[in-house]
Amino acid sequence: MLKTILNLPGKILRLLDRRRKFYLIVLFFLTILLSAVETIGISIIMPFISVASNPTVIDSGRYKLIYDFFHFASKNRFIISFGGAIIIFYLFRSIYNVFYNYIINKFSLGTFRYFSSRVFKTYMTMPYKLFVQKNSATLTNMVNTEASNLSTVLMNLLKVCSELITVLFFYGALLFVNWKMTLLLSLILVASILFIFFTLIRKTKRLGEKRYTANVKVIHILWETFGNFKFVKLKGNEDKILDAFTNSTSKLSYFSIIANTLGAVPRNILENLGFSLLIGSVCYILWRYNSPARIIPIVSMFALAMYRMLPAINRSMEYTNNIAFLQHSVEKIHEELKIETEQEGSDLVSFTSTIRVDALWFRYLKGGDVIKDISLEIQKGEKVAITGESGSGKTTLVDLIIGIYRPMEGRLYVDDVLIDSSNIRSWRSKIGYIPQNIYLFDGTVAANVAFGSEPNEKRIIRVLKKAKVWNFLETKEGINTVVGEGGIQLSGGQKQRIGIARALYNDPEVLVLDEATSSLDDATEAEIMDEIYDVSGDKTLIIIAHRLSTVERCDRRIRIANGTLTPLRE
Repeated sequence: MLKTILNLPGKILRLLDRRRKFYLIVLFFLTILLSAVETIGISIIMPFISVASNPTVIDSGRYKLIYDFFHFASKNRFIISFGGAIIIFYLFRSIYNVFYNYIINKFSLGTFRYFSSRVFKTYMTMPYKLFVQKNSATLTNMVNTEASNLSTVLMNLLKVCSELITVLFFYGALLFVNWKMTLLLSLILVASILFIFFTLIRKTKRLGEKRYTANVKVIHILWETFGNFKFVKLKGNEDKILDAFTNSTSKLSYFSIIANTLGAVPRNILENLGFSLLIGSVCYILWRYNSPARIIPIVSMFALAMYRMLPAINRSMEYTNNIAFLQHSVEKIHEELKIETEQEGSDLVSFTSTIRVDALWFRYLKGGDVIKDISLEIQKGEKVAITGESGSGKTTLVDLIIGIYRPMEGRLYVDDVLIDSSNIRSWRSKIGYIPQNIYLFDGTVAANVAFGSEPNEKRIIRVLKKAKVWNFLETKEGINTVVGEGGIQLSGGQKQRIGIARALYNDPEVLVLDEATSSLDDATEAEIMDEIYDVSGDKTLIIIAHRLSTVERCDRRIRIANGTLTPLRE
């Protein structure tokens, strides 16, 4: 357990870039300075009280050296100046504390943004065949919650360093005052700390792993419920879903409650133990030397040191407890950033004559070959239908053609130019894709049509007119019409038309329909297919469909069975 926590800083450092590592080094030195300031802030009180209560001490030692160096006119001037210097120092201490907290919070939130962006980028650049194996709720949890937890772990590590350095400074002062008493107290406190560490931290780590599982379960339930809300209402199983949600959130709350409760245990143990040891030490010195005057300076120093050291040790244990609770997030982020990603270049590729695939083979991460030795050529402007039974490989073949999947074997050529990692982005940019299920997010029609591209009002209206949905939108709020989550405020045909407008927005050269009308009634399907053929014009059209009526106007129909291709010419 101790080894796992000690390995965390190195694991996090490997995840940071050079700039953030430099920033972390600067923060470390600022932390040392903070500890020094805190130590001086406590230690300086006793000398001032000593001088103010007994001015004769100025006549000898270090006080006399300072007195003579600055040529003070009187002892009162010296004491007043000493007090004024302390006030100025405490003002500096306050300003520095605010500055340090600002810097460390800025670093923490910046680190969250950095890790969140890195994880999101990793997901965005992972191969599509890997992405389809992932769960959206889990991905969302990693980008948001776990990345935030990682930055919290890093912040807690910095705070542990700050507190421990402060403890070391005070410990050095106590050794100087009375090393025997300091070592005796150290042995007892260290034994107690190790006991707490190895009993509570191990328990907290297990709670952290359970928290992660429960949190993922909560997000799963939310995604599944909101994504199938109509089905939930029809089935009437809201109570069952609510029970599952309540059970998961109860577990999540329980694990956090226990972890927070355990986090308070070290403070209570150490405070009681520390001050009990201090009182015991006073009693021992009184018994041993029978001289109260002799113990006042020692006890005063130890009391002040304990006053600052015990809270510092308590906070260190609390931060360590938090680290143990959240360390699973570090491990998960570390694993996710190792996911395979694709390097995708943007070298230009033109499409003026043909798309050609030679001897394509493809399989998913699990299972056998889905596409088996397929070769095919499509002419520019050609309307091609790809048909076949469910699971025959129709969509997979088209995904290979448009560059979403990469073949295990074989090649894809456009105008006899090999499509590879150097030009895949350019080729994909020429594709307009209309899926069976159009996903519309809760926003305006304009935002959904542009979908990440720079919105252009004239172009948006133009493609909405081509998709034959503009007349309907004019009766609402035009391009500012809100569609609702999943397009719930639109009919199936209207959603498909907005999907068509989205596919046409960047003026693609190839238009792909993946069962795009299979969920519509015959009349609406026929109407939309007429519109698609009209807007496709001289574009290359690739249609995946079950119904022959959907593809009757295509130049060529191709049938796939068990991953192999059978061309059928009209």
